[in-house]
Amino acid sequence: MAHLTRRKFGRSMMAGATASTFGKLLLGQDDCTPPAGTLVDFLIPANAQNIFRKSVAELTADEVTRLRLAYQRLRDLTASDPTDPRGWMQQAHVHCWNCGGSSTDIHGSWTFFPWHRAYLYFHERILCKLLNDDSFRLPYWSWDDTNYRNLPAIYQPATVGSAANPLYDANRSSAAVSGASMPGSIFPAAQNPMNSANFAAFGGGPDAGGSVEFGPHGAIHMWTGIPDDPYADMGNLLLAARDPIFYAHHCNIDRLWAEFNRRNPLAHANPTDAEFLTRSFQFFDENKQLVTIRVQDVLDTAPLGFSYRPGVELSKPNLPKWTQLKYDPATHLIQLPAPIPQSPIVKLRSVVVKDVKLPKQSGSYNVFVGDPPTASADQSKAANYVGYIGIIVGAHRHDQKCSLVLNATDLFLQTAGGAGARLRFAPAGTTNGAALEFSAVYLTEE
Repeated sequence: MAHLTRRKFGRSMMAGATASTFGKLLLGQDDCTPPAGTLVDFLIPANAQNIFRKSVAELTADEVTRLRLAYQRLRDLTASDPTDPRGWMQQAHVHCWNCGGSSTDIHGSWTFFPWHRAYLYFHERILCKLLNDDSFRLPYWSWDDTNYRNLPAIYQPATVGSAANPLYDANRSSAAVSGASMPGSIFPAAQNPMNSANFAAFGGGPDAGGSVEFGPHGAIHMWTGIPDDPYADMGNLLLAARDPIFYAHHCNIDRLWAEFNRRNPLAHANPTDAEFLTRSFQFFDENKQLVTIRVQDVLDTAPLGFSYRPGVELSKPNLPKWTQLKYDPATHLIQLPAPIPQSPIVKLRSVVVKDVKLPKQSGSYNVFVGDPPTASADQSKAANYVGYIGIIVGAHRHDQKCSLVLNATDLFLQTAGGAGARLRFAPAGTTNGAALEFSAVYLTEE
């Protein structure tokens, strides 16, 4: 698997540049530096109308037309005034400001969910302004539902009638473009992030990401975008928001967070640490005003004017029983504290590893008990396969950690109950394995 380096990133950008791309470079549209502005504090809007965001699959023909018109006007704004912070390229750069190892990076930490919610909120407000319609709401790509695990059709054709489709992006993978469904291995029952016991496992902590970000979130980014050098658009954090599907993808991520909170308000509560609640971010609003918004401002969506209907296909209301396993970081051996008997009551067992040290390159990485099997396009069918890591990075990535949920297979239980199990990972389809490094490991039983 090819990996992105800073040199490759620059070379691939230039190699794939067209005349219009060079025009954008000259206009400064590829400068990923936050623009300056006079900051004001965010104020919760008075009497905002709470409107449900809808699945892309639920949009009426009129709503699809309105969505396309909104993004066309966003693109037109970039053409008419490239410096307008509300325009298409400037909006895409907002994500770039806050990724790739910068001091304001929100990936791989507990700010991943609230920052993206705030980003979507201001993006939505800008589209409302361009449409002169405060009732507009962004749709979500409901890939949690088995019926919608392919690229939504409205985002795919390059043209609609005789006009360009503003929802189209040329830098998508052949799998996404073909209309194929995502691999079932992205959504195994034992790796369902909605079964996380608390926010730390689901959404991360101050110095670690959660099971959503480095599970389906990253895997779907890599499946949708160009997953190899030059890692374009959805396949690269720096460029991901240049594909309109980015916003629908992240609306579903936001919906999962709302549903996770709703399913169990106590066990799934958001952090209450002052460090979390007062963390602030900057965005330009629909009036080109640079606004400071805090995490505590976005924890309840209704005052912001949007919400989601209850129910997520991936979601389960079960609270699993947790047992910490023995782990020797020197030998990487995992052992059961006692034999685990088979029980007809237990429907699902998972292995939860905490503070997993993540690879620094974009890609899908398979996790195995012991060494990877023979190189194959689909190693998820191997007897010793227990799960995956889906990670998308920019041109540079600092050390990151996450919580990871894996499948407690019979082979894992047998091995951990005997001489001990070692977890190893490798880029998907390869045998270049390495030991999975982490701080603690648990067995969960539902």
